[in-house]
Amino acid sequence: MAKAATKVPSWISKILLPEIRSMVKEVVKEEISSEVKVLDARISALDSKLEERFKALDLKMEERFKSLESKIVALDSKLDEKTKSSDSKLEEKTKTLESEISSLRSEMNARFDSIEKRLPLIERLAQIESRLERLEKQAELGK
Repeated sequence: MAKAATKVPSWISKILLPEIRSMVKEVVKEEISSEVKVLDARISALDSKLEERFKALDLKMEERFKSLESKIVALDSKLDEKTKSSDSKLEEKTKTLESEISSLRSEMNARFDSIEKRLPLIERLAQIESRLERLEKQAELGK
C-alpha cells in the first residue's frame, strides 16, 4: 500500500483529495443534520407527551382540590348545624333551669315569710315554757 501511495501523482492529491474531503464533509453534515432532525422530532414528541401528562395531572389535582373543598364546605355546614342545634338545646336547658331557680326562690321566700310570721309565736312559746319551768321549780321548792 505504501508503494501505491508513492505512485499517486501529485495532481490527484492536490485536486481530488480536497474535493473528496469536501464531499465527505457534506455527506457527514447531511447525515448528522438528518439525525439531529430525528432527535429533535423525538424530543418534541417527548415534550408533547410530558405536557399532556402534566395537564392530566393538573386536572386530577384540580378535581381533588375541588372535591376536598366541597367536603370541607359540607363538614363546615354540618358543624354549623350541630352548633346551632347544641346552642338551641343549651338555651332551652338554661331557660328551664332559670325557671326552676325562680320557682325555688319563690318557695324559699314563702318559707322564710312563714318562718318570720311564726317567729313571734315561737318566741312567746319559749317564754311560756321558761315561765312554766320556773313555776314548776317554785312549786317543787314550795312542797
